[in-house]
Amino acid sequence: MKLPELKIGKLVAKVPIIQGGMAIRLSTARLAAAVANEGGIGLIAASGMPFEELRYEIRLARKLSPRGIIGINVMVAAREFKGIVTTAIEEGIDLVVAGAGFSRDMFAWGKASGTPIVPIVSSAKLAKISQSLGASAVVVEGAEAGGHLGTNRSSRLIVPEVRAAVDIPVIGAGGVLYGKDVAEMLRLGASGVQMGSRFAASVES
Repeated sequence: MKLPELKIGKLVAKVPIIQGGMAIRLSTARLAAAVANEGGIGLIAASGMPFEELRYEIRLARKLSPRGIIGINVMVAAREFKGIVTTAIEEGIDLVVAGAGFSRDMFAWGKASGTPIVPIVSSAKLAKISQSLGASAVVVEGAEAGGHLGTNRSSRLIVPEVRAAVDIPVIGAGGVLYGKDVAEMLRLGASGVQMGSRFAASVES
């Protein structure tokens, strides 16, 4: 199966894989840059990072991957959520992926700077709300995912529901470890996948 490109706003990833943001300090600049250099989207796990450390990691990722797509993953429930997002935007981050809660404010921050905002959702209802607020894409996490979840249903059940409900890219997450899992998510209607655990044991993590 030929993998499609993943388009999020004006960003185009040659490989439709987002490397999940694994905190704390599992996914920093070196891992994000390595994934970005291979054509995927690399995420720095920003939750809990002091602002200056976040600036350093974003700048290092840019140095290691000048042309790659680098984003942050941040928990809405994190202390200093707004400060983390606005710091990343000031540093020219390519996109913001946000989970563990939901913020309406973040869409305005993204719109003002032209930064794609990608919420993590676990239902078609929240995906539709996200689209109406200006989300550039949604990550759909089911019970298999390692994040902070709002469901006990499988992402394999939720992805088709979300695909039918929204017109923005849908990224399937949870239990995506092998090529067959990527292919399955794409067949279910996902535009791409997010993988975390597969990268956790990598040299760059």
